[in-house]
Amino acid sequence: MKATELTLINEAITNSTAFSQLFKQYRPLVLTVLRPYHLRDFSHEDWLQEARIAMLKAITRYDGSSGSQFGPYYRMVLQSHLRSVLRKHFAHKRRIDATAIPVEDSALESLQERLALRSYEDGLLMRIEFAQFLARLSPLEYEAAVISQTDSSEDPLLQRHRRALERSRIKILKFSREE
Repeated sequence: MKATELTLINEAITNSTAFSQLFKQYRPLVLTVLRPYHLRDFSHEDWLQEARIAMLKAITRYDGSSGSQFGPYYRMVLQSHLRSVLRKHFAHKRRIDATAIPVEDSALESLQERLALRSYEDGLLMRIEFAQFLARLSPLEYEAAVISQTDSSEDPLLQRHRRALERSRIKILKFSREE
C-alpha cells in the first residue's frame, strides 16, 4: 500500500475533504457493488449514503501497517453493511406482513360494530369512575367544583370557596394518578 493512500485514509477519519476525495477515488468500486441492490424506498443517493457510512466504518477500523490493501477491505465492509441494510428492511417488511389481517366486508362490519360497542362501554366506565370521584368530594368541594365551571370569577360565593376548589383540584389529580 502506498504511503500517500494510507495518509489519505488516516486523514479521512477527521477531515471531510479527505473523506470526499477518498470516496471519489473508490466510487467505481461502490457503483459496482451497489449495482445488484434495489429496494423500493431507496433512491440512488440513499445507496451512496449507505456506502459513505460503510466507508466511515472501514477507515476507522482499517490498519494498513500489515501491508493489506484498503480496496478489498472496503468492499468486504460495504457488502456486509448493505446486507445488514437489506436484513433490516426485510425484517421490518415481514413484521408488517405478520401483523396484517385480511379483511372481508363482513369482517369489517363486525369490527365496526365491536368498536362502537367498545366506545359505548368506555363512556359508561368513564361515567361510573366520575360518579365515584364525585362521591369522594365533600359537599363544599362539590359546590366549589360546580361553581368553578361558571365564568363569574367576581362571584362572592366563588371567592368564599376558593380553598375548597383547591382541595377538589388536588383530589382530581390524586384520583387520576390512582386510576
